[in-house]
Amino acid sequence: MNAGKMVCTACSCLCDDIEIEMENGTITGIGNACRKGSAFLFGSQNEKQRAGYLAKGREVEVESALDAAARLLSGARRPLLFGLDNSTLEAQTLGIELARKLGGVLDDSSSFCHGRLVEDILAGMLPTCTHEQIHDADLIIYWGANPHNAQPRHLSRFSLYAHRKYHEAGVKRHVSLAVVDVRESETAGVAHHFFRVLPGEDRDFIAAVIEGIKGKPVGKDAAEFLGLLEKSRCCVIFAGLGLTYSLDNDFSLFYELIGHMGKWLKPAVIPMGGHYNARGFNHSLYNATGYVNKVSFAGGRVAHGDEFSLLEQVRSRAADCLLVVGADLFSALPASLAALLDGVPVITVDPFYTATAGASTGVLGAALSGLEAGGTAVRMDGTVVSLAPVKTPRHLSDEQILKRLLEKLG
Repeated sequence: MNAGKMVCTACSCLCDDIEIEMENGTITGIGNACRKGSAFLFGSQNEKQRAGYLAKGREVEVESALDAAARLLSGARRPLLFGLDNSTLEAQTLGIELARKLGGVLDDSSSFCHGRLVEDILAGMLPTCTHEQIHDADLIIYWGANPHNAQPRHLSRFSLYAHRKYHEAGVKRHVSLAVVDVRESETAGVAHHFFRVLPGEDRDFIAAVIEGIKGKPVGKDAAEFLGLLEKSRCCVIFAGLGLTYSLDNDFSLFYELIGHMGKWLKPAVIPMGGHYNARGFNHSLYNATGYVNKVSFAGGRVAHGDEFSLLEQVRSRAADCLLVVGADLFSALPASLAALLDGVPVITVDPFYTATAGASTGVLGAALSGLEAGGTAVRMDGTVVSLAPVKTPRHLSDEQILKRLLEKLG
């Protein structure tokens, strides 16, 4: 029996203390992983869930699958590349190069998730910190996020329970946890303070807190929340999709609140990304183009705008070929939008046989990053993490697949 440690890529926590036991190339035991990570790693051994190499629904050799995919891409006039949030930094760099070579459009899930927050962090407009710096905080806030389900080890490994000043039976509390959400989630159930907002009313709550800062009378919840901020000297806000969707990507009032907080405490914001290297994609594309998503390379120039988002590209039927890397569009898109892709050739690169793979003209099964393929990734807090494989892969990695496609396209 062989034993080793690996980085789990089931979510953006990128936990690096996962213990793996294997016998004859099969995982027999997993230590330290959460229920999500364990299911992800054990599930990777189910061959019925893994993607192979397919062309027009038929199993083919890897070379034939690559040739077929290259032909589709080279024949496209308006190719759209989407995904790469579950790919290594090395694969993302190649994906950007591929989009540039094709003169195509490139986007990822951050265009309808955390992209705006990450872009403003990279531009220096929004204060942030690493998980390790959370030890300086005396107030931790999860806003529109429920890590209990999305990132199950986040509290125990990085925030409240991992805080060096946290003592379960302590007489004096040195760090407090607050949750702002539309319902009393599992995370809210263990918080010291819970603030319920109605769906879509986060903006009103923020406005009320700002009014309180200005000395005006406010309601009970806003006053209590302001009281927590006034007692704090260092506050970390983990921003979830609940906040993003409630504000409809207009964070101006939220940024105003952060600005006020900065007058007496040290604030930091960390977006609670889902996919393991979604933040890495934003970093990679920002370094290459100055934008984190929604980019077009048509005509050999870089352009950016909402018209280059996945959703607008699908709505306008702009793409005549779609390359999806590590994303399951057909499970995520509403049926009315997915139907607009009828007749568009789809190529899927993914370790798993997803609904998108089932609807694809070509499928290129990939090795699972972290377990079967190495590279680097960026954790949700911006920290670069190295991935070292512990299992021999049966498939090419996404990095190798994208490199081969580039070579075939000349």
